Amino acid sequence: MQVKKSTIAIFDTFKTRKNKFTGEAKRQRGIIAHLATEQNPDLRTRTSIAHAIAKQHGILWQNIYSGIFRDLDEVLIPAGVVREGGRLPLRRGPKALQLEGVPFYELTDTGILVASSIEELSDNRMQLLRS
Repeated sequence: MQVKKSTIAIFDTFKTRKNKFTGEAKRQRGIIAHLATEQNPDLRTRTSIAHAIAKQHGILWQNIYSGIFRDLDEVLIPAGVVREGGRLPLRRGPKALQLEGVPFYELTDTGILVASSIEELSDNRMQLLRS
C-alpha cells in the first residue's frame, strides 16, 4: 500500500489562472486565519470553523465541513501547523462524545509563522508575529 503525503496548499493556484487560489488553498487559509484570530475554545471546534468559513464564502457549512475535517486531520495536524488544544465537554449528544468531549484546535509556533504569511489577517499579521 502506498502512503500519500499531503502538503499544505495555502499558496496553490490554478494552472490556468495564477492569481486565483484553489478551493483547498482558500479553505486551509480560512482555517489558519480563524484559529489565529479566535480566542474562545468554543469557537475553535471543527463545526465552528466550518460555520465561520461558510459565512465568509456565502455557502452552507455542511458543504465545507468534510473538507475542513480532512484538512485538519490529514494535512494541518501532521504538518505541525495545528494541534488539538483540548476537548470541550458535551451535555447532550452521543454518549461517546459526552465522555470524550469535542476537540478544539490551536496553532503551533509553526502555525503562527504560517498565519503571519497570509493576507487574510491584514493588520493582525505583525502583531501575531510579535506575540
